[in-house]
Amino acid sequence: MTRAPSRLRDFAKLHPGAEGVLQRVGAATWDLLVIAVDGTWERAVFPDEASAEAACRELDLRVQRGWEDPRLGRRMNGRDQWNTADGQRRAR
Repeated sequence: MTRAPSRLRDFAKLHPGAEGVLQRVGAATWDLLVIAVDGTWERAVFPDEASAEAACRELDLRVQRGWEDPRLGRRMNGRDQWNTADGQRRAR
């Protein structure tokens, strides 16, 4: 199993209440977005679903599969990323 990348671990520690969104992004890859209460986010790609789920458990995140919960989409899109000094302009 793959451990959560250090940037995700740091992000989860610094943002209590953050939640994860797990989604398939390719034939065999899974994307984990960790979204903070204020709308900032961090993401990582995992080689399989089991590794992404293990990362969620490691980070002790409440996780949603896909974007069925509109609350998280509103949270992530609520920030004006382009007009905020610390806005996230692209995924890593």
